[in-house]
Amino acid sequence: MTTTPPERPAAASTAPAGTPPARSPYAVLAVTSLALALVLINGTSINVALPDLSRDFDAPAGVADWFLLAFLLANTASILVFGRISDLVGRRRIYLAGMTAFMVLSVLATIAPDAGTFIAVRALQGVSAATIVANTSALVADAFPEHRLAYGLSLNLTAASVANTAGPTIGGLLVSAAGWQAVFLVNVPFGLAALLLGLRMLPAPRPRTGPRETFDAKGAVLSAAALAALLYGVNRLSTAGPADLGVWALLTAGVLLFVTFGLLERKLEHPLVDLALIRDKGRACAYGAAFFQSFGRAGVTVLVVLQQQIVAARSAAEAGFMGMAMALAMVVATPVSGRLAAVLTARTLTAIGGTLSVVGLVGLALSPATAPLPLTMGWLLLVGAGIGLFTTPNTTAIMRGVPAARRTVANAVRSMLYNSGAALGTSVALLVVSASGIAGYDVQDAGPAVRAAFTVALLVCAAAEAVAFAFGVARGGPWRIRPPVPERPLSGIRGAAT
Repeated sequence: MTTTPPERPAAASTAPAGTPPARSPYAVLAVTSLALALVLINGTSINVALPDLSRDFDAPAGVADWFLLAFLLANTASILVFGRISDLVGRRRIYLAGMTAFMVLSVLATIAPDAGTFIAVRALQGVSAATIVANTSALVADAFPEHRLAYGLSLNLTAASVANTAGPTIGGLLVSAAGWQAVFLVNVPFGLAALLLGLRMLPAPRPRTGPRETFDAKGAVLSAAALAALLYGVNRLSTAGPADLGVWALLTAGVLLFVTFGLLERKLEHPLVDLALIRDKGRACAYGAAFFQSFGRAGVTVLVVLQQQIVAARSAAEAGFMGMAMALAMVVATPVSGRLAAVLTARTLTAIGGTLSVVGLVGLALSPATAPLPLTMGWLLLVGAGIGLFTTPNTTAIMRGVPAARRTVANAVRSMLYNSGAALGTSVALLVVSASGIAGYDVQDAGPAVRAAFTVALLVCAAAEAVAFAFGVARGGPWRIRPPVPERPLSGIRGAAT
């Protein structure tokens, strides 16, 4: 049996002229994970600051929703665009420029004079964050050799998942200690560290060879407009109600724009999204699972911290601390999932993870908001364990078998679907809560209508996780990885073919 020799940097004398110096793949992984964690923590830590922001800006629920949604919408709509631009002009350059812009905008958010300006800054932050999200996995894929790529991506994904879930806990501590402004100011020192390390550790772009590809500007505009129409339509439901014709006009326009986008992408030589990626049934199911799993996870992340502050009258720090239960469970479950992948298929692991998430969310929905903290955190532990078991094998199923030249596109589609699911999950969760008639997120209201709204919203998240489970099972294939069967010698077998 042969073994793979340990990785060693190539000698300088054997490198082709113009090739940038090699970087340790783990150094690239550490730098990109730091920046990605910073962006994701900022994106979710503001959940716990929503009551304080609503009070300081005197914003009703329909306006305050956009403190969250402006970032999610702009980020989601920009990921595909910057993924493609980075391939054309250089990943490192776009990544570092986005990190710089993210820090500057974080400072500007703290001095915004009104809600409208704050929302605009948050939208620009979402755009700058897209340059980091779109390039992180591509930079990791560039750094790791083929046989270690899945492992490198799994580590990066673990850091992202934990940061996403731990955001409310960190935000709660910052808000309680120094106000909501601290959520943004903390980005500056950590962002500066990520920027300086990126300048030193990220490899310079390789010289371009071959014909220069074109940028799909029409596809970029159509995809961004479609997402904007859908998200704004869902948000408008909470303020105008289902009788408003503008709501249905926006939702219809969003669907039609997406259909037009799909038809356009099929005709282009260099599309923004290569639709051939979803022709494989297993990958298509993995994409669908990623969308609905993100929908449910984003919804519960915002619902728990709001429910604990509004209904249970707990502090921002206490509400944020509860989200840590999910993060800790994910930290434990993710490496366990990696070890189980040696004997269990992605189908089995996503089925187990989906089941745990659904059970945890249903238990959370049916428990009162004022239940003892250990009970609530127990349900959140189940949800986090389910997410940890689910996410890595599902992402591996997306990336496995994709040619190296198309990995960035495959991951960009995954990121777009993940963020779209998160944006819609957050929108729907807030829609259900605001439909209860609550005056704003800065009030305490334990009335039956508000309690019922949180229950319904959490059950919607459970339904989304159930759909993710269904996609995971529908991919087909075996439940266990079959060990290779040793070949039997042909000698002595009568009639054996030669």
